[in-house]
Amino acid sequence: YLISQDKLRLFYMDLTIAQALERGVTAHKEGKLQEAEKLYRAILQSQPQHPDANHNLGVLAVGVGKVEGAIPHFKAALAANAKMEQYWLSYIDALIKLNQMDTAKAVLEQARGSGLQGEKFDNLQVQLTDGAGSSLRVELDGLIALYQQGRYQRMLARASQLEKQYNFHHNHD
Repeated sequence: YLISQDKLRLFYMDLTIAQALERGVTAHKEGKLQEAEKLYRAILQSQPQHPDANHNLGVLAVGVGKVEGAIPHFKAALAANAKMEQYWLSYIDALIKLNQMDTAKAVLEQARGSGLQGEKFDNLQVQLTDGAGSSLRVELDGLIALYQQGRYQRMLARASQLEKQYNFHHNHD
């Protein structure tokens, strides 16, 4: 079974892309953001629709406060692979950070429509339902104010009410 030069070239390209992605992720985790960005962009140079490179570049952009610039990368990642839960979560999170609540709700519905579910999506749902996110923020600011005033009993009582109201889950690791 002979392999053509073209097939061989594609095989090596995929191999080097996988290596570049791995190096990019490592650099990203180590906080070497410029190096990570270079590697992700190099992958997108040869494969503009590469889902992981797009997603990770979006995450990097959000991490340095360039949330607006992350959106096209999240969209590209989802267009290439709509089955990846993390792509949806990152995209919705970025929309929330940009205060684009209606778009975030619509995208969450889309994700659910694709059959994605679970606690992370439920938490986003709570955050997005009827401005619950903003009213929760107001409630938390109130808790902080009570704490700063030294009104600890009142703060704990209110926190307990909020816990029931928003149905928070505790993870005991």
